[in-house]
Amino acid sequence: MPLELLTLFKFGLLLLLYLFLASTVRAVIVDLYGPRRKRTSRPTRPAVAPAAGADQRRPRRAPKELVLHPATGRPQVIALRGDSLILGRSEHVDLPLDDVYVSDEHAQIRLDGDGWVVRDLGSTNGTYLNGAKVARPTPLAAGDQLRLGKTRIEVRR
Repeated sequence: MPLELLTLFKFGLLLLLYLFLASTVRAVIVDLYGPRRKRTSRPTRPAVAPAAGADQRRPRRAPKELVLHPATGRPQVIALRGDSLILGRSEHVDLPLDDVYVSDEHAQIRLDGDGWVVRDLGSTNGTYLNGAKVARPTPLAAGDQLRLGKTRIEVRR
């Protein structure tokens, strides 16, 4: 084979090697940081629910019960009694949830003044109130929707 043809093959293989390495590095970056998303012009919702002090929302009607909608099974109505209710996967909590995405002690619903507030207890997957992640104790009102793992909880009067 002529020397020019061998040199051309060598550069072709080198180019293929660099393309392979670039695609491998890109795959690792996407795996670590997630895919790039195109910017949209519509406004985005805040990722964190506002603080209880910053949010001047007072429950219009204080909730009296929760409706637990597990991922599998029938809904269950739980009355809000006492001054605190701890939700989680552990047998030792006030309201045990059969959901693998829920932490042992996931969230707490407690009486605060004349209303109820929800607080995340450092759960792995987070507690969400009306689609926003709960970062601080946040007031609950009738009609609110909580999500813990795949379990949905409706707050009712």
